[in-house]
Order: sequence, then C-alpha cells, then structure tokens
Amino acid sequence: MRIRLVVALAALLTFSAVAAQARVLRVGTYKGKKGQYSSIQAAVDAAKPGDWVLVAPGDWHERADHRKNPGPQPDDTPAGVVIAKPRLHLRGMNRNTVIVDGTLPGKGKPCSSAASRQDLGVKNKDGDALGRNGILIYKADGVSVENLTACNF
Repeated sequence: MRIRLVVALAALLTFSAVAAQARVLRVGTYKGKKGQYSSIQAAVDAAKPGDWVLVAPGDWHERADHRKNPGPQPDDTPAGVVIAKPRLHLRGMNRNTVIVDGTLPGKGKPCSSAASRQDLGVKNKDGDALGRNGILIYKADGVSVENLTACNF
C-alpha cells in the first residue's frame, strides 16, 4: 500500500510541475485585451511543448509555406500553419469567428470562392502550385486543434 501511495504522489507531483510550466500565448485581440502575437504561426513558433495558443476571432490568412525559411515542414506539404512541437494546444476562442483562411491576404470576404482569391501555394521546380494544407501537424505527438474553422485549403 505504501509503495502505491508513493508512486501516485510522484505521478501527481510530476503532472503538477509540467502543468505549472505551460504558458498561454494569445493571438489577436479578444474582449479588448491584445495578445502578444499578431499571427498564429508566430505564436506557434514561440511556443514550447505543453503551451496553449489561444486565437482571437478574425480572418487569419496564415502563410507558413510562403516564408523564406519555412521551418521543419518538407517541401511537398505546404501549409498555412505548421505545428512541429509535441503537446501543443491550438484553440480558437470562437468556432464561428476564428477562421484560418486559405485565400490570398487582403480585402475580401472570408472564405471567398472566387478563383482570383485562391492561394494555391508555393510552386515546385516545374512551376506547378503544390496546393496547401490548413494546419499541418508535422512529426509531433499529443497536439490538439479545436474550436476554429479552416477554409479554402
């Protein structure tokens, strides 16, 4: 009985220490409070395993695949947002108004179906657009993505 109690106590203390280290990184402005980041990818890049990235309502035109240094993603899987860290939690603050939008940045209706507004992604060596994923979880276990909408990927 005593060994079980010691093991249970050690597990509880380990869980508490990990939970205490988790941070919350905020993207955009929510209920008048400005977050530390102006893009989802910037917050994901700054996050550590176990952190939460909370995204305020908005039409987010994320373009991780258009960066000069796209990070850990392979060339054949472009995406708007790339998560390559384990146990990261990405959560929108409103399922209906947090939109990860695959259309071109700029003025226009969110999730436009107009052909001229589509972002088909970076091009391969033959000049063909590769297409895009919305949110790519790349070689990372325990990642959660919830309470948001993705369109036009």
